Amino acid sequence: MIKRLLPLALTIFLCLFGITSNAIAQSNNLQENKKIAMQAIELWLSGTNINPEAIFASDYINNLDSATNSSAGPQKRNLKEFEEEVKKFHSAFEDIKLLNSMQAAEGDLVSTHVIISAKHNGSFMGETPTKKTITWDAVEFVKIKDGKIKETWVTWDKYGFLKQLGILK
Repeated sequence: MIKRLLPLALTIFLCLFGITSNAIAQSNNLQENKKIAMQAIELWLSGTNINPEAIFASDYINNLDSATNSSAGPQKRNLKEFEEEVKKFHSAFEDIKLLNSMQAAEGDLVSTHVIISAKHNGSFMGETPTKKTITWDAVEFVKIKDGKIKETWVTWDKYGFLKQLGILK
């Protein structure tokens, strides 16, 4: 008797407390979106350990105020151009670590705040390696569609980053 009533009791409990299957599904979807967004951060950190096509849509757009490009303001990049940006960064920095992260998700958007450190061991923006380990923070917003990142917007402490390298005074 109890075994037959348990599913009914559980359904009533969930309905009374506002937890529906839609809310559970949405929560699972938000968690999955956060995972996908974190994979993009891990790609940036590792440079090569993750296949970009597995997490980015084929028509992906990256909006980043680049440190490796002299143009002011954010530039729109496709997936291939984004991969080149990551390669340039990794040719100048190593021992890249995620020191802290925090995420929030709503609908198809995920925001991730990170604090990163890296050692400057290669030429960067024409500057010789300083051998310094620098730290900066960034916030990345991603839009996810059909389980892949469609677009990314990144804002980061570019000036603090360049100041630590001695490029800005």
